[in-house]
Amino acid sequence: MASLTASGIGSGLDVNGIVSQLMSLERRPLDNLNALGTKLTSQLSAYGQLKSGLATFQTAMKGLSSADKFQVFSATTSNKDVFTATADKTAGITKHSIEVLSLAQAQKLTSGMSGAPSYANASTSIGVTGMLEITQDAGGTPRTFQIPIDGSNDTLGGIRDAINNSTTNTGVRASIVNTGTESKLVLSSKDTGLSNEITIGAGTSAAVSTALGFETLAGNAAADAHVKIDGVLISSSSNVISTALQGVALTLKSTGPVETLDVTRDITAVNTSVQKFVDAYNDIRKVIKTLGANDATLGGESVLKGIDRKIQSIFNTSAVGLTKKHVSEIGIKTDPKTGDISLDSTKLGVALADNYSAVAEIFSDSTQGFAVRFEAVARDMISATGLIETRKEGINSRISGIDKSRVTFEYRLTQRESMFRSQFSLLDGLISKLQTTGSFLTQQLASLPG
Repeated sequence: MASLTASGIGSGLDVNGIVSQLMSLERRPLDNLNALGTKLTSQLSAYGQLKSGLATFQTAMKGLSSADKFQVFSATTSNKDVFTATADKTAGITKHSIEVLSLAQAQKLTSGMSGAPSYANASTSIGVTGMLEITQDAGGTPRTFQIPIDGSNDTLGGIRDAINNSTTNTGVRASIVNTGTESKLVLSSKDTGLSNEITIGAGTSAAVSTALGFETLAGNAAADAHVKIDGVLISSSSNVISTALQGVALTLKSTGPVETLDVTRDITAVNTSVQKFVDAYNDIRKVIKTLGANDATLGGESVLKGIDRKIQSIFNTSAVGLTKKHVSEIGIKTDPKTGDISLDSTKLGVALADNYSAVAEIFSDSTQGFAVRFEAVARDMISATGLIETRKEGINSRISGIDKSRVTFEYRLTQRESMFRSQFSLLDGLISKLQTTGSFLTQQLASLPG
């Protein structure tokens, strides 16, 4: 039913103004509900930010909770133009002399040799049909595939495409080289070494063999790499040698005189890992401080305070049974004013030189490592049954209740306003009648003889 909106019709009574003021008073409980709903929605969003911050913190701690993160080695060479090297966690501290004698090379076969016909371009027909058989000897296990040549592909371009598109070809790529006066088909092995040498197989038709005339030009033969490591000769089909030295991969660049390979602890990488620990701790503390400030969305929230207490408790609880008991022993210090932590790289370097394993252990020990303990508590907090999700469920339940109450209250307000307008409209009419009667009586009295 539409509400009456007219002011007093006969009496001049301000029905709209009176009803508006009355409804303003009536709406105060609804305004309080809306304010509470807004606050709860903001809290829900803030808990989302807290969960995101803890997830980032957990990821950082998980990355530091493995000893592998600290078992890092750096490989340096005396001449990077001759060879480069990388080392993994199994390498160990070592030093070697390296002499690169020769590089591994891929095979290349070129057509149009041995008196074979020349072809003006890739579209020129070779004039014969038959079978082209290509073989690679992969470490004593020959791989052979065949290309039928017929009227649909009897050109250098057609044969190239047939080779490259063959489903049985796993190691040969074909291309066209134009010399300016003629075109040649070049077959290249994908991989280096004698084990990938390309040959034209016995299944090749004599006419096809004559028409194409493949040969290996000077400098294009398959070859293995040869290198001396501490005087021991090593052969490899690849220029990347990863099995000769434990945990070390050599990448050969060129031949040259004897060079030096040094494998040492990668202190820079460890320093970076410890700095990540420091940054992650400070970042989550900043999130907690920002959200929990007195004037902030979660100010006074017990859950937030509980999380902060747990994180600080872990940081302040020494590791039991480890060589080093607290991260302060390896250069991590706390600012007494802000609670933030920072890294003294010099002290960390001393700790690493004194006992490298103890530094890794204080972060990654399976029960007492600081990164392990932080990762565990963060994981628990953001789990589906953790503190944050439990609190969010409670907030969502309250928001749902407020939404239901809001609907009911707004319906009651509509009814209340309708009632007020009806009552004041009746009052307006009654006053109007009284005013009319009063005017009539006044006129009658005025007409009476003095």
